[in-house]
Amino acid sequence: MQLQFTYDVHNIAAVQKSVSPARLQRYQLLAAGDIARALRLYMWNTALSESLYGPIQGLEITLRNKMSDGFAAKFGPQWYDAQGMGLVNPQQDHLTRAKQWLLQMGKPLDPPRIVAELHFGFWVGLFGRRYENHLWRPHLRYLFVNAPRPFLRRDAHRVLDEVRLLRNRIAHHEAILHRPLLREHGAVLTAINWLCSATAAWVSHHSRFV
Repeated sequence: MQLQFTYDVHNIAAVQKSVSPARLQRYQLLAAGDIARALRLYMWNTALSESLYGPIQGLEITLRNKMSDGFAAKFGPQWYDAQGMGLVNPQQDHLTRAKQWLLQMGKPLDPPRIVAELHFGFWVGLFGRRYENHLWRPHLRYLFVNAPRPFLRRDAHRVLDEVRLLRNRIAHHEAILHRPLLREHGAVLTAINWLCSATAAWVSHHSRFV
């Protein structure tokens, strides 16, 4: 059942208290002090966040599975523990916390569960310069099969890190409506296409971002 809502003075005051004046401050500035309009902008921001969640999820899942498959082919199923991966902090710390969480939940430390538990920041962090020589100079073109040539590790890191920042703002319910969302949505689809054109078309077809 959808409840009815009227922007009267009592409802506005109640919602403002629920959301908090501090969180609404940015929206009030955009609304020139009109609190009712600010609340509408807040919900528009929520709708934008919802519409971007699907494409970002598509990129995150595709990226981690492609990377994990590639690393497993090179270093074995438990590639994250392989000496050749050369994991350092913060990636090593991400891995340790993922294992600890699974143990606390009473789940086995098998590769699919560990891969699923590693946050987007872990995967993006693997494109840092410290991993360039042993991971990406020999392997980058096999991961990003549809990327333009020449294509460098830093090209991948720049786009993926931008998506990571957008993802984090959405996850923490922050304002995004001031961002260049058309370009960022396009960057998400482009990054998926670098990995798999069919998946990019599938995600684009179902994207609700307008």
